[in-house]
Amino acid sequence: MSRRGFTLLEVMVAMAILAGALLGLTLSVSRSVAASHHARLMTQATFLCRQLLVQLEDQFIVDGFTDDALVREDKGEFDDPAFRRFRWTRTIEKIRLPSVDQIQSAATRAIEASQQISTQAPRPGERSSPLSPAALSGMLGPVKEMLEQGIRRVTVRVLWDEPGRPDQAVEVVAFYTDMRRIPIP
Repeated sequence: MSRRGFTLLEVMVAMAILAGALLGLTLSVSRSVAASHHARLMTQATFLCRQLLVQLEDQFIVDGFTDDALVREDKGEFDDPAFRRFRWTRTIEKIRLPSVDQIQSAATRAIEASQQISTQAPRPGERSSPLSPAALSGMLGPVKEMLEQGIRRVTVRVLWDEPGRPDQAVEVVAFYTDMRRIPIP
């Protein structure tokens, strides 16, 4: 008797292999779709961060820094229905520089180190630094005050939730200067 076709066992093995391959392919496609969706949301959140920064920058150009508080926090949601899933927070901080004593001691160490290097290996045509710790001490206080008055650190965060990935966020930090806040003698 001649054999024709496949046995039931051969068909079942082929179906199991096909089912395993299809399962792997389905999982791969599912992960790819989820990654693509996440990347699209990250891109949208990045553009929304940029939009908030541009709006704030325009406000700074027109009005300057209007708040003297050390930290100002705002939060909200986007009005556009396409971005309802996103929310934002914005923190505007007045920068705080180290104390004059800390700056002066760091400057003194830097000047001393540069003087040691220059005395160890003087180069032709090189001049010594005219700055001394005593000369710096009179300038540090006003410079520190001017920088603190004229610079703000802005942190913008756009937040959203995804299925299986709660509390997603994009954060952008920028520094802005307002020359009108710097007292010019």
